[in-house]
Amino acid sequence: MLIAYVDESYDHDTYFIGAAVADEATWELVAEGFEAVRQRTTPRHSVPANAEFHGHELMGGRGDWRALRGKHREAAGIYAAALQASLDAGVRYLFRGVDVRRLNARYAYPRPPHSIVLSHLLERLNDYSRAHGGGQQTIVVADQIATQEQHQAQFEDYQRIGTDGYRSSTLANISSPINFADSRLSPGLQAVDMATYIHRRAETVVNQHPRAQATTDRLTSLIYPATVHRWVWRP
Repeated sequence: MLIAYVDESYDHDTYFIGAAVADEATWELVAEGFEAVRQRTTPRHSVPANAEFHGHELMGGRGDWRALRGKHREAAGIYAAALQASLDAGVRYLFRGVDVRRLNARYAYPRPPHSIVLSHLLERLNDYSRAHGGGQQTIVVADQIATQEQHQAQFEDYQRIGTDGYRSSTLANISSPINFADSRLSPGLQAVDMATYIHRRAETVVNQHPRAQATTDRLTSLIYPATVHRWVWRP
């Protein structure tokens, strides 16, 4: 059975949701790989032994990773090690996004970006599950958020009447309901957060300093070989 962990990453102009997909045995390997990275990192950089892999915090030296503030090379190395653990285990990624600025310019009353991107991602995840799920439905796990009841209701509507748009689907290959979990306790949610954060930066940040661009290129090289779908809708 496949388990897909989903997470979002956004700024004022763009909105992305990513999915990291693998079977249970693969996610166990990811958990072991993350723990190995922590065990190497904790004595070297004085970060908590149970530090959560979180893209924004790791790259910005915040939260569990505040000891790395200003240590960009070290942070990038830890980031790469975590992405390598997911790649080695066999995780696959799907990414969808929308250009929010263009969406708002084109439509007087646009649908919320999260609604648009989630439906697009679930359609592609449904296709992936049909092809690779061994006849079983894929379980979806998302981070705990204040609006999760709203998102659950939206998902139920999709399964009852279909997603919007030209690829309308009732998502028959995805298990209901969506599950919500604490990302601190979920290696899968940490993996998709790390991947989606750096994917958004690769798609949207232009004219970076050459060193920053080299870091982005290094990190995406550990994601894109395992990416089975990525697209940004620019209305």
